[in-house]
Amino acid sequence: MASEHCFGLHPGHLPAWADEVARRHGAWHVNYTEPDGTKRGWFACINRGSPFDDNTARVVLTALEDEGLPPYESLEANED
Repeated sequence: MASEHCFGLHPGHLPAWADEVARRHGAWHVNYTEPDGTKRGWFACINRGSPFDDNTARVVLTALEDEGLPPYESLEANED
């Protein structure tokens, strides 16, 4: 079973087109609602290790900004 590399944790939910953009680059987006109703989301890709994971994150987040997604402070490609 493959593990996932998660990146771009953000508050709130993003529109469906964010997932479409991510999928063009080998990743996907998750909108999640906590049991208390708090909405958040993140992006993920198959964990292939560095530098592949960091590159995928950077490409996805850049593509989202290019398509008009306002950047969140926490939407960073490298969240070390």
